[in-house]
Amino acid sequence: MERSFDAQRLLGRWTHGIALIGAIGIMALAGAVVVDVFLRSTFNAPILGVDDLAKFNLAVIVSSFFPVCLVGGHFVTIRFLGKALGNKGACWLEVLGGVGTLFIFILLAWQFFRFTVFNITLTGLETDVLEWPLAPWWWVVTTIIFACVPIQLLVIYDAFRRAIEGRLPAYEAHKESEAATGG
Repeated sequence: MERSFDAQRLLGRWTHGIALIGAIGIMALAGAVVVDVFLRSTFNAPILGVDDLAKFNLAVIVSSFFPVCLVGGHFVTIRFLGKALGNKGACWLEVLGGVGTLFIFILLAWQFFRFTVFNITLTGLETDVLEWPLAPWWWVVTTIIFACVPIQLLVIYDAFRRAIEGRLPAYEAHKESEAATGG
């Protein structure tokens, strides 16, 4: 029996890896802030540049969760309407929502590219204290957002196939099976 296409199965490991890097980054950032606060309050000796790193690492950290959210269907959706329309209607609403999300990510990718090139790279902006260039951080964010476009195309393809076949998305099918078994 041929296994049907599943964007989550195909991209899950890769997108979870990117999210894991973001999770490690947020833990490292939180650790640095805690140590900075401790040193500042105890010895009046803060870590130089923690604010610089916090500001720009946070953009990378947040964007690193976008791919896993796309594949998992965790962006804003209106599923109560799909439930009212039944499984077939819900599937087609997922396709429509996926196309809308793709459109937003195309616009985001374009705007981040423009911002990173013209406002950051060409101006040579640097962090306030450490005077490190800002461009590498913003290029990482821009690259992740650009990677979201083909990821979302695969998610739409998966949703389209499911709509034609009348199959619920994996996360919805899992909820239905839990409700049927009482778990």
